[in-house]
Amino acid sequence: MIQFIKTKDLDKSAKLTLANMQEYYDMYGVDWTLSDVRSAIENLENYDVVNDDGVFGIVRLSFENNRCQLRDIQVVSNQQNKGLGALVISKVTELARQKNLGFIDLRVFKRSPAYRLYGRLGFVIENEDDKFYQMTLTVI
Repeated sequence: MIQFIKTKDLDKSAKLTLANMQEYYDMYGVDWTLSDVRSAIENLENYDVVNDDGVFGIVRLSFENNRCQLRDIQVVSNQQNKGLGALVISKVTELARQKNLGFIDLRVFKRSPAYRLYGRLGFVIENEDDKFYQMTLTVI
């Protein structure tokens, strides 16, 4: 079982994002610093994702109209590829249902392996550009 706990240390959370995403930032010429990430996340709903072993990741959300925007999921490197991302999506879906929201939207780098996970979980591509897929899950 996992829980979302409101993030208290946004700098630590931003460091995880910067570490996990640096490969993509370099690939696409995005010159973000820790301060840039921190600024981008400070107005979102930031949660530490916790299981029995402690914090293993973060999730960031925003809400608008009938939609949940899944702005970021990051899992610490030694916990990746263990199914934890799917558990986080499941928890986000549960949260969206509790809020009576109809959709979860996200944007993912086309080169990210997370794209395949989202597709397996029912997200469909709504739009795309040269870098990103915009994907949506209908919440039943």
